[in-house]
Amino acid sequence: MSNLSQSRIDELEDQISDGLAQVEERLSQVLSDDRGVLDDIVGHLAKAGGKRMRPGLVLLCSHLGEHPSSEQILRACVVVELTHLATLYHDDVMDSAPTRRGVNAVQRVWGNNRAVLAGDLVFARASQVVATLGPDAVLQHAVTFDRLCRGQLNETFGL
Repeated sequence: MSNLSQSRIDELEDQISDGLAQVEERLSQVLSDDRGVLDDIVGHLAKAGGKRMRPGLVLLCSHLGEHPSSEQILRACVVVELTHLATLYHDDVMDSAPTRRGVNAVQRVWGNNRAVLAGDLVFARASQVVATLGPDAVLQHAVTFDRLCRGQLNETFGL
């Protein structure tokens, strides 16, 4: 296995940082409401920040292929982060978490019903973006969400 030069590592870091900045901008766009009514609750966790580990890994892995940081890759980054965020809304309700990412958990501010619906809306937005990636991506996203839901059910029922 060959070693990467420091200049190539620096270049890769810059490309991933640039990609993450684009992902952040797209997350903001996807989570905004044309009337602005739902922006606060739907964007609450995204605005609280996070490591963006999942989109970072997608960007990093994209450099193993022919089209790193392409439009399709950026959309995939948005999908994985939105899906993750949707699970956090639901997780915090299930766990009665007081905070997430240093801010009040959504259900503490807006209540359980609104938090669950906001999580559902975030997942719906992820589904809209994944639909632009084609049927294979839609299927993989559905399988992933199925596994996430079954995992939460197993945890809830102690299975």
